Amino acid sequence: MKSIKLTLVLMAVVAFAIACGQGTVTNNAPAATPTGPPKASPVQPASPVAAVIDGKDLYTVNCMTCHKDSGKGGKVTVEGKTMEPDDITTAKMKAKTDEKLYEYVSEGFPDDGMPAFKDKLKPEEIKAIVKHIRTLQGS
Repeated sequence: MKSIKLTLVLMAVVAFAIACGQGTVTNNAPAATPTGPPKASPVQPASPVAAVIDGKDLYTVNCMTCHKDSGKGGKVTVEGKTMEPDDITTAKMKAKTDEKLYEYVSEGFPDDGMPAFKDKLKPEEIKAIVKHIRTLQGS
């Protein structure tokens, strides 16, 4: 019985050693030359996750002071002025189009204390913030 176990263990060790010692098979055949013009490789768009991450970072830097990390807003004092920014997670705000939210961020509401970001952020950055707002809204 001991010799059978020993034989099985040795066979397993030998099989493992053989499997681990095998190298990569190299194909030495010459590469085929393409016929016709070379094909352009497709450009991969940024993943939606990347856009959300960028939007979150931009939101943190530009929006979170007033709208809080949750988007719920609430009373805040900025540069000596007390404001009560909107809760951007409400059903009313969720019903707004992306274009309308983009406009709010871009143009701001100067009378209510929200600055316009059109001169500070690029259009793609404002779009990324809008996408992050949608995640805060549960979209």
